[in-house]
Amino acid sequence: MKKILSTAIFPLLITAPVMANAHHGPSYHTHHHYHNSNHNPYQGPRVGLGISYLSDRHIDTDTGFKLEGGYDFNRIVGFNLSYEESGYDYYRGSIDYSTVKLGTDLGYAFPLSPSVSLKPYVSLGFHRTTEDNRWCSSKNCYSTNYSDTDSYYGIGMRLTADMFYINVSNEVLNMDVGRYRHELDQIAVTFGLKFR
Repeated sequence: MKKILSTAIFPLLITAPVMANAHHGPSYHTHHHYHNSNHNPYQGPRVGLGISYLSDRHIDTDTGFKLEGGYDFNRIVGFNLSYEESGYDYYRGSIDYSTVKLGTDLGYAFPLSPSVSLKPYVSLGFHRTTEDNRWCSSKNCYSTNYSDTDSYYGIGMRLTADMFYINVSNEVLNMDVGRYRHELDQIAVTFGLKFR
């Protein structure tokens, strides 16, 4: 998990100063640009696609996918809706997870240049996660299905440059599976478009 998170954050650390320097010149004035622009660079819808990964003390899924949409109201508050899938195979069986999340992110978008900003944030909301477990014995195959609606919380960072963005998130899903209570770590990296 640490390896994936490090890999996810690395592009942000490398890309942010490069994009900022590309727009930085003698006449660069962040305050002047944002107050005289015809649009608000911190407001508008966004949509992205990326990879997702799920783990806890007992499971460690393969890399799946994430589809997300959202809306930024200002520098601080954003709305998020996402769908994520991942799973793994084991001897004579497999487990698949699917998650729908609805929530908000709260942080602050720091301007790096007139068209580039970096927003570290905390996220919280609700999720609906389903676990599909399938396995076979020497004679028969079986399946079980568990679903739970509960809360989630986490942290993330979003780099926005013009109409493009990169989002890295690490969120904890509270989930009851049968008689057991789980806290699942869901790490995702998405690339998308920001509309204004």
